[in-house]
Amino acid sequence: MSNRNSSQEIVVVTATDDGYVMPLAVTIRSALDRLGRNRRLRLYILDGGISAESQRKLAASWNDPRLSVEYLRPDMNLVSDLMVSHHVNSVAYLRLLMPRLLPVDVTKVIYLDADMLVRQDLGLLWDEPFDGASTLAVPCIAAPYLDSPNHLPNFARCRKYLAANTPVMNFRELGLPADGQYLNSGMLVVDLDRWRREDISAQSLTVLREHAEHVLWWDQYALNVVLAEKWRPLDYRWNQGVHIFIYPSWRESPLDRTTYLQMRDDPWIVHFCSPSKPWHYFCAHPSTPEFYATLDRTAWKGWRPERPAEYAAKWWEFHYSRKLEQAKAKFRTLKLVARETFGRAA
Repeated sequence: MSNRNSSQEIVVVTATDDGYVMPLAVTIRSALDRLGRNRRLRLYILDGGISAESQRKLAASWNDPRLSVEYLRPDMNLVSDLMVSHHVNSVAYLRLLMPRLLPVDVTKVIYLDADMLVRQDLGLLWDEPFDGASTLAVPCIAAPYLDSPNHLPNFARCRKYLAANTPVMNFRELGLPADGQYLNSGMLVVDLDRWRREDISAQSLTVLREHAEHVLWWDQYALNVVLAEKWRPLDYRWNQGVHIFIYPSWRESPLDRTTYLQMRDDPWIVHFCSPSKPWHYFCAHPSTPEFYATLDRTAWKGWRPERPAEYAAKWWEFHYSRKLEQAKAKFRTLKLVARETFGRAA
């Protein structure tokens, strides 16, 4: 049996259904466009419901001799009972099943969400050493620490811009380190052999079900619990989340000046991780032009979102429904804080 993790072959895993097929075309097209000349890419797609027509268009978008593609169809019943909300559905949990779904001779992978724009050679990411960790990831700048109020040095300046102060609300109950960083799961480099040995799949699913009332941000909650003190942080440029544009400057962010400017101005992977995506009419993300330039190198060449028929109403809904959802999320966080602080009766 051949070793599918040779130094020249990079194994990438992603997951999607038909809803994210077009952005996935951009993700992989952009990765191929920047891939080193002597590298190859083996892509596994965890198929949450992709039509034959969509598969045909993806193949046409990635016509490159350095690429091989395999679709793996998981049993969605394994994750169908887990919490979903807003723009996230059960497909988000499929990354947790990688140890079970991928061939046993695949020992290392890069996981990429289907809403990313790759701007750097993935070979550089593939060559990053694990240094004893089971996983490499980028810390989430929207929620830097498990206990940011007590461990983020400039918390007073950052607090009103953070998405969550304590993203794993029950971290004390779980015995997690308060000063532990919180990872974003959109891009992961995974020692798949170790994930198999430690049965990360079973651990993660158990955490999600046993602590469902504390789950924030779906699969990310489970991975931050199960991988606590087992992952190594990477350069922030490997996963530029949209939250970098929330902070007015580096002084109000959890980053130093150099890191902040590098992440904001020279991302190696752009992650369109907010509900507003470049393929939505009102999206103002600064990488939207680059997204469409890459899209025009796929089978979706020339596609653009149509101007809504009821423009004013849709504009209002787009801008103010997000504010309402943010307020609801803040209220939910406050309820969790109260319960953790004052007891289950709160």
